[in-house]
Amino acid sequence: MCITTNIFRMHDYQQIRNNDAEFPQLESANMKNLGNLMKLMKVTPSRLVMAVAASMSIGHAAMAQSMDYGSLQELFGEPVTTSATGKPQRASESPAPMTIIGAEEISRSGARDIPDILNRVAGIDVLAWGTGSSEVGVRGYNQGFNPRLLVLVNGRQVYLDLYGFTAWSTIPVQISEIRQIEVVKGPQAALFGFNAVSGVVNIITYNPLYDDVGAAQVTVGSQAYREASMVKSLKLGEKVGVRISAGARDVDEYSVPSRDLGERQLHDDRNLRRTASIDSLAQLTPDIQAGFEATWSRSDQFGIGAQQEANRTIYETHSLKGQVKANTGWGLIDASIYTNHLDFQLTYPSLSATGITSSFNTEADTTVAQLQDLVQLSPSLTTRIALEFRDNSMKSYPVRGATSGYRNYAISNMYDWKVSDTVNLTIAGRFDRTALFRDGEFQPVPFTDADYDRKMNNWSYNAGLVWKPTPTDSVQITTGRGIQSPTMLELSNGTVTAVRPGTVVISGNPRVDPVIVTNYEVGYERALDAIGGIARLSVFHQKTKDFKAFDLSGFQVINGYPTILLANNLGDSKMWGLEAELRGQMDKVRWGISWTWLDVQDDFTFAPGTVPVNFETSTPRNTVKGNLGWDNGRVSTDLFLIWKSSTEAYFQSLTPPTLMKVDPGLTAQLSVNYKVTDQFSLGLSGANLLKEQTRLSVAPKAERRLLGTMTLKL
Repeated sequence: MCITTNIFRMHDYQQIRNNDAEFPQLESANMKNLGNLMKLMKVTPSRLVMAVAASMSIGHAAMAQSMDYGSLQELFGEPVTTSATGKPQRASESPAPMTIIGAEEISRSGARDIPDILNRVAGIDVLAWGTGSSEVGVRGYNQGFNPRLLVLVNGRQVYLDLYGFTAWSTIPVQISEIRQIEVVKGPQAALFGFNAVSGVVNIITYNPLYDDVGAAQVTVGSQAYREASMVKSLKLGEKVGVRISAGARDVDEYSVPSRDLGERQLHDDRNLRRTASIDSLAQLTPDIQAGFEATWSRSDQFGIGAQQEANRTIYETHSLKGQVKANTGWGLIDASIYTNHLDFQLTYPSLSATGITSSFNTEADTTVAQLQDLVQLSPSLTTRIALEFRDNSMKSYPVRGATSGYRNYAISNMYDWKVSDTVNLTIAGRFDRTALFRDGEFQPVPFTDADYDRKMNNWSYNAGLVWKPTPTDSVQITTGRGIQSPTMLELSNGTVTAVRPGTVVISGNPRVDPVIVTNYEVGYERALDAIGGIARLSVFHQKTKDFKAFDLSGFQVINGYPTILLANNLGDSKMWGLEAELRGQMDKVRWGISWTWLDVQDDFTFAPGTVPVNFETSTPRNTVKGNLGWDNGRVSTDLFLIWKSSTEAYFQSLTPPTLMKVDPGLTAQLSVNYKVTDQFSLGLSGANLLKEQTRLSVAPKAERRLLGTMTLKL
């Protein structure tokens, strides 16, 4: 590999930042023109990009935390990403369809959880099960325990490998410590990593070394809503920064007078959430940074599971992460390792009155080690090579004594080529080798140890061409192939007992194949100075091969045992879609409107009496979202409206699964914020405002909700 002598230096960009005092113009809020800024700083565009790249991530989301997003946002005049390629880019310049939600927009929304924030993005579908739990889908294919979305916080995965889904209330992040959220659509495994099948949500918090942030918040409201959180960054000298945060939330699912006994039985207990985290970053030398992170969370909530069944789930998680970044003669090297632990307990409260005990609990562990290197091969060509190892395991249930899971080895390579001043091409590929394993004191039933001696080889790719024919126009052509690997619950044999031939066994399926998702997309964006905004249009086609799910597909005789398999490959699906968006700001008024059209065609095969999925009817064909905001000094308002066409989804309770219709409906959210002083502000927000009860999904109707929030800057 040819490596030029123009190696990125971590301290180059830091020196530029330290010299800001020589240029008082840089402090002006009106300094938004990057060209003028570079002229003042006497640097060329290429030198600026290289200097900035030296102080930030190597390009994978796992390195995003060491980048000074605040300075880059000031330079570009808008939120900037480095997650896809390692270089600072506007969302329109990224080689993947991306939307960036900044901290200011998050604050104005009045949202108290991440799904509420994501719901504002075109192409995002949020299924709200209750006040504490939701599922987030990207361009359809949403379901209980949705396993198609990669969710990261500063590069550490927070989706749960147990079934590959995200329990959003377990994410140990407070709203006030989020700098920005990046939403990437379509399969992005070669650029972003493991399990990036339908898209990526990359949550980036304030940097403990570069950012000075502190806030205490208290929220109270209807349904006995109570929440408190605290975030504070500390500087230990000039070279070490620490950020600590903690939060607690309690809420009743519904108000007492408004529900019949059957619905309240599903929501007997209060929903609660507890989280705490510490994040640190140190500049050890001009060329080396090191960071450490520890988190903990506990959540108890109502939800809808993988079989579209009502359940109550208790999650307890903790994680540790260490990371080192270094500028060397071989480029910018990043090494990280983290471990996630999950205690999982699920029960079916609807069965309690029958005397039937239907619950299970288990533990799962994930360890991920990553090594990456970003090298500038020429002034116009950058490459990134990455290695990754992960070990996913879970304990057997209800009888302990066995552990099953898989180990995954991956290598990826990305090339980012600036073909000309108006054309940029990015190509990335990734190869994964997955090896199943099982260890235990007893033989698995109905499968044998030989069934778990299985290896799977898969490859994924991403390619993106960005063409800017004019300074205000951008055309993006992208394609990607992503791999959704079988999850631990789908693979494992949990009901391990001394079963005799003739006994019915419920088991995971070590023979299930990965899901392959391929996407093709053309997007266009134009800046509209007349309205102070942008217009976007995207057309895409997606194909899903070997879709897998929990379907309880009837009896099969395996090694002499009648068996019900928890997971099977059900068939293929395809989808055409369109997204159109228009946003603007004139004087004190902000506004935006988007329309998403999706046409899903499934080709699935189910056994009689099973719990099927039906994305043709459960995916809204049309979704319209709009927002209107007003800012006037200390007062800001934000109105958000969403309308979905009718859907039908299966719901399993005590009766056989039936299609439940969710009628077309308009829902509204409103937020009003008043800044009393520079340090103290008050907020009032409401959700589901148009009706006392609104059918949002197959879960019981959502109630109108009103919340008041006090924020004190620390």
